[in-house]
Amino acid sequence: MKITLIGHSQLAFSVAWGICHNELAQKIAIYSGLQSGPKQVNRSTSNRRSTTDCIDDLTLSNAMSTSDTQVSTTNTVDDLSDSDIVVLLPASLPFGFHAAHTLKSTNLSFTRQIVPKIQEQLQNAILLVATPFANHMSAWIHQTQGVNNIIGIANGVSTAHLKSEIANRLGLSIKDVSALAIGNDEDAYPLPQYCRVNGIPLSHLMDESEIQNLVEVVTNRCPYTSASEFTLASHILQVVSTIALDKKRVMSAGTLITSETTSVFLNVPAKIGSNGIESIIPLDLTDTQRDQFKQLIAKSAASQQFN
Repeated sequence: MKITLIGHSQLAFSVAWGICHNELAQKIAIYSGLQSGPKQVNRSTSNRRSTTDCIDDLTLSNAMSTSDTQVSTTNTVDDLSDSDIVVLLPASLPFGFHAAHTLKSTNLSFTRQIVPKIQEQLQNAILLVATPFANHMSAWIHQTQGVNNIIGIANGVSTAHLKSEIANRLGLSIKDVSALAIGNDEDAYPLPQYCRVNGIPLSHLMDESEIQNLVEVVTNRCPYTSASEFTLASHILQVVSTIALDKKRVMSAGTLITSETTSVFLNVPAKIGSNGIESIIPLDLTDTQRDQFKQLIAKSAASQQFN
């Protein structure tokens, strides 16, 4: 298997290290075919290592862990031709808080610049969109470039926050917590009826007022304005390993939902395997949750129109 990472950043090398460490691919290509532009200011710029240093470090790390994965960098589109998975990483932005419109416009500009260059290489690959506003970017790629096999890496922070909140409030190991949230790029809706602690329903461990407070806290947490490199890298590696090893895992991910009247990308639970998203898992929602979901579809459909 060959995995291509789009974006010359420290995040790309962090993800590459995870792929090597878990032996998920025979080859990794890190591609940066961007035009030169205004330099982004980042508080860690002066501390960044060179690409050569990062590749040398990965090579030594592979030797230490006896991984045979070959890692290379390239600016040539043809080097991506036999990729099985392509990961679109975020454009570089200053560290810390960013207004929503800044994140959306910056990453959409990045997506518009890079995806047409590599479009031909995406026809036989699974595309993982891991930029902020991943569903928005996925919709643009699908509608304007005709790419179909897309997964949005968009819901990791909300799900992680939900699991962490449950574990902390109950004083239990997070390893025993399973949680589910659906939503779009700006809204997250935890589904407490699908949250469990080692199979035990949340309603057996919290009273209704505690559950409602938990839902409100996670819902009100802005999912896209905080730097979350480690969370994002972890989410990317989860999806990559699910595809590479054909695990058939059920995960909340940016998924194309199509009806007779509309098509949108939303974060919903889907079965993921070697072919990408293989099916969408139906949910039993309360009346309130069903109304929220209808509003979610309408809001997302309005913002995801590009044709």
